[in-house]
Amino acid sequence: MTGNADERRRLLGELELERNQLTRNIETCRIRDIDRPFIGAWSLKDIVGHIASWEAEKVTAIRELGEGRRPTLLDFDEANLDRWNADHVERKRDLTFWSVLDQLKAGRARLLAELDQLSDEELCAEGSLYESLVMATVEHDRAHWHGIAAKLAGMAGTRDTASRGSAHEGAH
Repeated sequence: MTGNADERRRLLGELELERNQLTRNIETCRIRDIDRPFIGAWSLKDIVGHIASWEAEKVTAIRELGEGRRPTLLDFDEANLDRWNADHVERKRDLTFWSVLDQLKAGRARLLAELDQLSDEELCAEGSLYESLVMATVEHDRAHWHGIAAKLAGMAGTRDTASRGSAHEGAH
């Protein structure tokens, strides 16, 4: 079972790496980017809140799996993605940037606590939904830190960072 332990370390390392890069890019932004449109109509606070909202959905899905239930996230209607994102950004509109950033940090702590409850085999077995949810989280962080980095560099857009064939449903 060493293979699953190694895969767990790799997976959690990738999760940490992408979040650290996202955090570094957020910290590189200017104060004025917090509440003004930064990427499209979204401010930096909106982007951070968006990432925090999706991470909370991943935590819920992992908990549902652990309870033997099918995660509701797997049945997310992609046609409602833009509306869901806008609704969740709007829910955080009156919060301060720092409280939204705290939500992002707390969400990651909850995610890691949930993953800590899983065995290496549960997390990393071939076809594991847990692993798919973690990879979707990794890819979501990566997509957003790439977007922030491109904006900071004055670039018009970013490249697609999602892995082909991964479970990226509801991750954006």
